Amino acid sequence: MAALKKVLIAATVAAIAAFFGHVFLKINRLSLASREMPVKHLKCHYLPNIEYGAEDITVLKDGLAFLSTGLHDYLDMPSFSNEPGKMYVLDLLHPKPTPVELQIKGELDLSSFNPHGISVYTDEA
Repeated sequence: MAALKKVLIAATVAAIAAFFGHVFLKINRLSLASREMPVKHLKCHYLPNIEYGAEDITVLKDGLAFLSTGLHDYLDMPSFSNEPGKMYVLDLLHPKPTPVELQIKGELDLSSFNPHGISVYTDEA
């Protein structure tokens, strides 16, 4: 009788495990977490002055892109540059886009400028 009880318990545990495994695989497939992405060979090129990448990029309707660089000392993430942050504008519609550094004026301490995120407000009027 004890052997039959052990077999029933083992079968029940196996059935529950199989059910949860099935649900997990179904959710994984629905979330597209393991899909294969087609490789698209883009015409990428190096942007001068953006050696360490852009922290954030915002693109406007007219093809102008604003880039912020120089994020460091954020959430204990490694910093690849000790330079202060900078802002650039890039015309994506130009055949050879080149980032142009924006001159920030005012009371801001540029030596400790550490941009994180970009928001742009466009007045349609």
